[in-house]
Amino acid sequence: MIPTRRSRRRALALLDQLRDERGRQVMLVSHCLLNQNTRYAGGATRPAAITEAVDELVGAGYGLHQLPCPEQRAWGGVLKRHSLGLHHSEGRPLFAVRGVLLGAFAAWTRLKYRRLARQVVRDVVDYRRSGIDVVGIVGIGASPSCGVTTTLDLHASLDVLAACPAAALTRDVMNEQAVLGCRRPGEGMFIQALDRRLARRRIRLDAFEHDLARELRGEPQTLLTSRPARTLGAPPG
Repeated sequence: MIPTRRSRRRALALLDQLRDERGRQVMLVSHCLLNQNTRYAGGATRPAAITEAVDELVGAGYGLHQLPCPEQRAWGGVLKRHSLGLHHSEGRPLFAVRGVLLGAFAAWTRLKYRRLARQVVRDVVDYRRSGIDVVGIVGIGASPSCGVTTTLDLHASLDVLAACPAAALTRDVMNEQAVLGCRRPGEGMFIQALDRRLARRRIRLDAFEHDLARELRGEPQTLLTSRPARTLGAPPG
């Protein structure tokens, strides 16, 4: 349900009567920007958070709402254990049926992500009903889940990991070959589910994309100085 004008007016009246220091603006932020411990193995570049991204968003006056890590929820926890069986699998029976397994894996992922998206949109509606604007969302470029304009070709990435012997799998192989080398244009599966759910509720959010490639290579970047990467919840076309 979209917050009614009456309910929003009542919320604003209460906030005005009990005026405090809140900025009344919130940005939805991909989980691993605030907690690098949930990144895929080899992908964390900081002990904790991407502090420059946090500083930029907080400095612009936004409260940060940490999104759930969809891969942690759907793929078997922090280490995404459900995906590990295909690592180093080339030449074994599992490799021959990887297409079928990946199809089932993708279907399961989409189901879980639709449920997560419903909860996120409920949170957005709650903020708005409470007189607080959700301004936008920050996704992660090259993520199979949280990419806004760039995502990961999962089949190609798993083929890289399947062909790599266990002893040869290094952080550089993971990041440069299995992740950055398998990027393609498009939305990640969680952003896609969220986009559709927002459209059903007639809610539009500006979407920004943190550049994973620049992060991995230690290059500076800013999120808010350019236009949003796109708008979620907008009708196609």
